[in-house]
Amino acid sequence: MRLFGTDGIRGEAGKYPLTAENVLKLAKASSLVLRNKNSISRVVINKDTRLSGYIFEPALTSGFISMGIEVILVGPLPTPALTVLGKSLRADFSVMITASHNPYQDNGLKFFTGQGLKISAEEENKIEDYFYNYDFDNFKIKQSNYGKAIRLKNAIGRYSEALKQSADRNLNYSQLKVILDCANGASYKVAPEVLFELGLDLNTIGNNPSGTNINQNCGSLFPFKASSLVKKKKCDIGICLDGDGDRVIIIDEKGYVLSGEELIYILAKFYLSENKIKKGSIIVTNEIANHGLDISLKKIGLKLKRVKVGDKNILKEIMDNKYFFGGEPSGHFIFKDDILIGDGMTTAIRLLTLILKKNKKLSELRKGIDLFE
Repeated sequence: MRLFGTDGIRGEAGKYPLTAENVLKLAKASSLVLRNKNSISRVVINKDTRLSGYIFEPALTSGFISMGIEVILVGPLPTPALTVLGKSLRADFSVMITASHNPYQDNGLKFFTGQGLKISAEEENKIEDYFYNYDFDNFKIKQSNYGKAIRLKNAIGRYSEALKQSADRNLNYSQLKVILDCANGASYKVAPEVLFELGLDLNTIGNNPSGTNINQNCGSLFPFKASSLVKKKKCDIGICLDGDGDRVIIIDEKGYVLSGEELIYILAKFYLSENKIKKGSIIVTNEIANHGLDISLKKIGLKLKRVKVGDKNILKEIMDNKYFFGGEPSGHFIFKDDILIGDGMTTAIRLLTLILKKNKKLSELRKGIDLFE
């Protein structure tokens, strides 16, 4: 039976495979596959704000420690924080406890390499093989070789500094009025802090997680409250994140919720005007994106390449062929020149920069794309 789906392991918390016992066993199985030889033997564990995270974080920690691996706890922070934290902490690999945009009753595990990339299908298969077949009861390790666990105190600061690399120091962000919806998820603390530090006129909602209200009538799946507030408060933009902060939905100054295809078009046109990409360059999306995007990009001299659904497929295509950026209709965007991979806030900051540089409203910037009904 397969444990891994298109984006890690996901299901209802407390039911197979996401029980405390199985999560501990998964920690042990992943240790055998993902630990590096001649390394510190270290793993970083992150989580979102779900109540069941309090079950799975210690279960993973116990499993890793019993295998002789040092554990560094950093959550709750957005999933993409593992890109920078995994590297800076010299981790063999890292784990995110999240079910992304799903309701609080669900949870899941996403495994990443030390470089912040999602593990390969081959590694997933090996973890499953060990999970089902390895005799962990007879795994021998000296007690003196057990790992230890610490909670990193400045994790949020490290990640926020990485986020601010997406901003332009020469621009005055205080000119922009913003609604930010954190989905009561992993971004609830860091996202408002970063936008405040940039100087924005900021109104934040969805930043009071209870453990059971993540993604509940808020965030990227439910942008309507943010849309209403954008119009009511006459804001320039609405930013709606999902539960683990890797997805973003953007609202223009009229309260219109832009599609992922529209954002791809706006960004592509901007980077073309900035000479970051040239005529004939390829933008990456997935196979279900609206075909109006192909035609609209062709009109401005750009090509569209499609891959299978999944942000890891967008990332692989960009890395393998050195394309500049790509994205999915669902709100995942990946940029070659970013130190954070697939980060919702990074995309939002890029759009804030774009608005200021072009000195135009989002409703104007989206002109030129015609999507099929």
